[in-house]
Amino acid sequence: MNKLLKKAIAREKPVNWPDITLGSLLSHLAEQFTGRPAVCCGPDQMTYLELADKSDRFANYLHQAGVRKGDNVLLQLPNSIGFLVALFALFRLGVRPVLAMPTQGENDLETLCQIAHPRMWIHPDHYLAHDFQPLATRIAECLPTLQQVVVYQADDPDCTLRSFCQCAPLNQQDAPTVDMEDIALLLLSGGSTGTPKLIPRTHADYLYNVSIMAEICRTNTDTVYLVTLSAAHNFTLSCPGILGVLQSGGKIVMARTPSCDEVFPLVEQHRVTMTSLVPPLLALWLEYRTWDESDLSSLRLLQVGGAKLESTLAARVKPELGCQLQQVFGMAEGLICCTRLDDAPEVIMHTQGRPASQWDRLRVVNADNHEVGIGETGELLTQGPYTITGYYCAPQQNLTSFTQTGEYRSGDLVRLTAEGNVIVEGRIKELINRAGEKVSCTELEQCIARHPDIEDCVVVGVKDSDLVERICVCLSERHRISLAELRIFLQQQGLSNFKLPDQLLSVANWPVTPVGKIDRRQLAVMARQQTDNADLHLFQSMSDYRPLPVLAEEMPLHASPLDVVCNFLALRPEKCLAYEKDACWHIGFDALAEIHLYKDRCELLMPGKCQRFSHQHDYLHSLQQALNALPFSRWRALGVGDFELSYLFHDLPAQVPTKRPLLQLLIPRFELMLTEGKAHLKATNSTEIALLREQLMAADHIYTPVELEPGRHLDVRERLSQDDSETYKQQVKEAIEDIQHGKYQKVILSRRIFLDESLDLVASYHFGRRHNTPARSFLVNYNQHQFMGFSPETIVESTAQGILSTQPLAGTRALKADEQENTRLREELISDTKEIAEHAVSVKLAFDELRQVCVPNSVSVQKFMQVLPRGTVQHLASQLQGTLAEGRSCWDGLKALFPAVTASGIPKRAALEAIATREVEPRGAYSGTVLMLDSDGALDAALVLRSLYHLEDGFALQAGAGIVEQSQPVREYTETLEKLQSIGLYLITER
Repeated sequence: MNKLLKKAIAREKPVNWPDITLGSLLSHLAEQFTGRPAVCCGPDQMTYLELADKSDRFANYLHQAGVRKGDNVLLQLPNSIGFLVALFALFRLGVRPVLAMPTQGENDLETLCQIAHPRMWIHPDHYLAHDFQPLATRIAECLPTLQQVVVYQADDPDCTLRSFCQCAPLNQQDAPTVDMEDIALLLLSGGSTGTPKLIPRTHADYLYNVSIMAEICRTNTDTVYLVTLSAAHNFTLSCPGILGVLQSGGKIVMARTPSCDEVFPLVEQHRVTMTSLVPPLLALWLEYRTWDESDLSSLRLLQVGGAKLESTLAARVKPELGCQLQQVFGMAEGLICCTRLDDAPEVIMHTQGRPASQWDRLRVVNADNHEVGIGETGELLTQGPYTITGYYCAPQQNLTSFTQTGEYRSGDLVRLTAEGNVIVEGRIKELINRAGEKVSCTELEQCIARHPDIEDCVVVGVKDSDLVERICVCLSERHRISLAELRIFLQQQGLSNFKLPDQLLSVANWPVTPVGKIDRRQLAVMARQQTDNADLHLFQSMSDYRPLPVLAEEMPLHASPLDVVCNFLALRPEKCLAYEKDACWHIGFDALAEIHLYKDRCELLMPGKCQRFSHQHDYLHSLQQALNALPFSRWRALGVGDFELSYLFHDLPAQVPTKRPLLQLLIPRFELMLTEGKAHLKATNSTEIALLREQLMAADHIYTPVELEPGRHLDVRERLSQDDSETYKQQVKEAIEDIQHGKYQKVILSRRIFLDESLDLVASYHFGRRHNTPARSFLVNYNQHQFMGFSPETIVESTAQGILSTQPLAGTRALKADEQENTRLREELISDTKEIAEHAVSVKLAFDELRQVCVPNSVSVQKFMQVLPRGTVQHLASQLQGTLAEGRSCWDGLKALFPAVTASGIPKRAALEAIATREVEPRGAYSGTVLMLDSDGALDAALVLRSLYHLEDGFALQAGAGIVEQSQPVREYTETLEKLQSIGLYLITER
């Protein structure tokens, strides 16, 4: 006899301790209540005698299949007559049913099999929408010796097991002798984590459990019990449940689902007197009852358990359902507490009752295992005649779940009243460790429940790199409340700031564990997935902001998008960025919020507010913190990253500016998206969208070209060829010497040309865009940045699904009006060994950079060494692609690829040091990035080249060339001329 059973037998036993087994119970009941109806399900009904007969026949079937006393059998049947037939058959044989819920998944079943080593698995081929057949095949492959008894829906739609009960009843000599202290069945632990543990209940302790609850609930032959929850649930089976009502000669009505449209007609049809629910189902019943007209007048007792019932919901039961409420607090491990039918209303409304047996022993202890006083909260420890002293085959778990004296550590936080009633406050594991502060999920749930528009909520802790755990409030998707509004409400309730929720998760359907409890672990997983998708409602202290509604509208366009863009931008809106991608112009202006990344911090700016995030971990982390702190979701940002951001990325602190931001993001109040013939408008309210509509209508006409106006077109070709040519050639010569000495392989050195004239950025953009074929184009008037340009390549493109790509360009020739000359230059380009080698090295570097942040073996070259026209030049271009690795974001992709090798060199860090040494002025936006970022993680970052800049000292052009060992100073200087002309040919002066 194992130690567990020795402990069980040694327990102090009540005087009414059972002296029969569950296997012999049914035959006694058949003699006593022979022709009375025992159970019905759908169109089928069985009397006590018929149920005993079918159970004996199925027991014989199992015996012939080799199942013997002491075996474990996995029983996974839906609510049905067949469930009871199989259950009592197994009891009769001394075989221990392992009760699995019909919805139990593959992982749980594998775990149960590893613990219990069942000889047989009894299950349907289908249950509702769940197809068991693929699962059965996989289980058979893993456990080939496991016998399977499959109930086929086509042959037995109501799961009565009739085809297995055709044999004779079990012979008396084949019926084993079963001791009442033998393990009768193995129940699933009902913990909120959903991890299966098996609870061994003996025949005697389980029958005692059933008997005392039947006595408390006053069940008798008139009792009609509706099974709404799973029959395999301990609450449904034994509190008093199915077994208690059968023991009293009552009738069981099986509901296939707990849906109101099924169970309410069953109550009316069978004159149901008693049923059991969990709190979420009670809330649904009450909601459904507001318009349902079913006759529920027969219902006398409604048990609610499985989770704490809020008093506001409890108070509605009698007025709205017309029956007595009984609160039940129990555990499959044993102890049951419940209110009594004659308790005072305040006891029934506000407590979970007192122990069912006078032999139950309860202690409430603090973290040091010392008992607390009456009314103080602590962990409930219990032992008693029907409470287990150890889980089945779980020695390690038993060390932490039971004390040395055999008390069960329930993990429930409770307090006791002076009258001995239990008030459940939550679970020990439902404490959230938020930055060292312990926050009770239950306390927060109770505060939230006071909100007049919230009916149900669950609070979970979600792993957080900064806070250890953040507080996530999960609400049904029908609740239309923002996180900001919820935080303000809780502050008004007097809740401490450290207890305010950080995240709001909208839930379409509550995930539940196999025993019917809300699955908090799955909710935490869902909350983490919401974080990964970046569509996240998080707060970091800006709780006075509320998410603003976004109004969208569509309008037809009559002029070309380019014309409309230029007409619109000629109005000079403040804080404005226009970004062209794939023939679609995205325009954002006027700041709803801004995010600025500095050397030492990141700032979130909103009207009248500045929130700082220091780089305690790293700059990308604080950047993500700032984005997470935006008090709205589904946003789009446009932004500018300076070239000097690369010094931060490549750990060159001496070169990183300290006083100006390296990256600036604008979350615009107004958005336009213009394509051929169509415009999409977005704003935050009807007044703003009306204003935007009016401005767009005013801009929807042909843009008048101004390059033909006398004196407006500025020709700077001669000036470009005369400016600092010798200085630049000397820099190239010195760089070649550095390369020869092994300092680096390649460096891009640039030269900046200032112009004396005052230029019109918008008119120059319109003129230049008509003569350029860029990968992206942009026009920026944002804080200190005023520039426009035509990018030849993207640094990084990242989709919301995590597909990362980059487009390195290296190798250049001029692009002229003469097609024959262009063909000759193209052939020259693709056969120039210096250009080919330069391009191949760039592709190899991009490949290695992608591999740093992508799934192994996902990186590939999609296009290699194509010739692409870009304004006045043509380039060798390739495209590479990979899939972001788990835990990586688009920012990791940008960090790996920025700056573009086209604008820095190889290796990048050494090239950056050379650029900082040889170029006198900071580059700023030149060779940095203009980007577009979406809240779902999509990022499109263009390289800033071929641009016109309005700087403090005037208007300027800037271009560079890639220096390698084979470079010639004259040729590299010529290349800068060719690139400068992409912009220099299309400059328009101000009027």
